[in-house]
Amino acid sequence: MKEPKDDASCDPAGPTAFAVRRVSIDEIMGGALPRGSFIVVRWLDASDIRASLREHEASPEVTCKDWGVYLGCSGGKRRLLILGKDIVEVHNEWGATRIPLDLVEEVVLILPQEEMMKAIREVQVLGRRVQLRKYRRREERVRVVIG
Repeated sequence: MKEPKDDASCDPAGPTAFAVRRVSIDEIMGGALPRGSFIVVRWLDASDIRASLREHEASPEVTCKDWGVYLGCSGGKRRLLILGKDIVEVHNEWGATRIPLDLVEEVVLILPQEEMMKAIREVQVLGRRVQLRKYRRREERVRVVIG
């Protein structure tokens, strides 16, 4: 994957033109990154691996990369970046990854909040167009068994 540049952007003539850019920790702490933006986060994570002491000393860092919806920062003693992964709409409950800001190496903004909301609405509209076939109770069904 190519490293994003500050000025990298999609085709400006396209309907969903946007710019991919790095976001600094200062911007995040200052509230400049709007909640609801789609981001990619790279951070150092703990790991459990069997290797010789020499291998552990040579490369102890494990870099993780995750993407999702930016839900904000919180925490008392340690600030955590909250990255939304999924939502149960009925209960408005989020599944999220909580990443200590001290371990964050890079945050890249993929879609700003406005574009993300527009994309979600478009996906919801497409979902409404899909009609699932309902079977009647006595209607015969074909079952495929593999094995």
